[in-house]
Amino acid sequence: MAAQVRTYFERALSEVDSLPPVSNVFNKIMDLTGESGGRREELIRCVSVDQAIAAKVLQLINSAYYGMRQTISSLEVAVGLLGDRKIRDIALMCASSGLLRSQIQGYGIPADQFWLHSVTAAFAARLLANRLDPGLREAAFAVGLLHDVGKLVIDRLIEEPEQEIFWSAAGEMSPAYHTKEVSLYGFDHCTIGFFLARKWNFPENLTAAIAFHHYPDFDVAHRELIRVVCAAAALAHVIAMGTPDPGHLATLEEEGRLPVELSHEEIEAVISELKAEVGETQSYLGLS
Repeated sequence: MAAQVRTYFERALSEVDSLPPVSNVFNKIMDLTGESGGRREELIRCVSVDQAIAAKVLQLINSAYYGMRQTISSLEVAVGLLGDRKIRDIALMCASSGLLRSQIQGYGIPADQFWLHSVTAAFAARLLANRLDPGLREAAFAVGLLHDVGKLVIDRLIEEPEQEIFWSAAGEMSPAYHTKEVSLYGFDHCTIGFFLARKWNFPENLTAAIAFHHYPDFDVAHRELIRVVCAAAALAHVIAMGTPDPGHLATLEEEGRLPVELSHEEIEAVISELKAEVGETQSYLGLS
């Protein structure tokens, strides 16, 4: 068994090396995250070097959603109108979309569904952090986007006879993909996410949250961020299933997926805000 696990792990690490990197803009935006408006010029410069992100910003400000009376062609004006946080959100989502808009066939998850789950988890993480520890808001958003990135590598290991094991979990409220991965390969997407985060030179807090987001009870550094992302991923699955009922929240609470500091009423308020955030984002990013 140990030799087989080693073989799987070596294959996974080779796939880590071959996976296209996340855009350099992602790391640069993270460097700017949380900074005051005094660094707006750097934010504009960062956005302008990526044509796809710059185009998305200008497309958004000129869309019917914002109803501008004249065409905006200046990124500086667009940033001023949309605000730094909105621009950072767009930049991070666009910088990661090339990676996350991938079909992971082995799990039975279409590309747009994987992307939507990632974006929903990002917004959920920031909303939860806002209530638990506001200083974690922007880091939580970034980790929420990339918490499941290790699945892109595990997906390349899944053989056709194993697909049914993962497909059967796709419709569950709290799909335990990580336990299925461990039973088959001896490690999970959290472990592989750690190696990807290290490869991409992510800061320590993001790396830890990606590596332990299914293990919120582990006594490791950055545990509060880990707990936030764990809960955010759970809420993203709940949102995907439609309108949650108290039983869903109680189940997640029993599983240790939700912060005990927040009441069901507070969680329901987060879910309501989350639906609004995701709905708005769907309108300008074309999420399905």
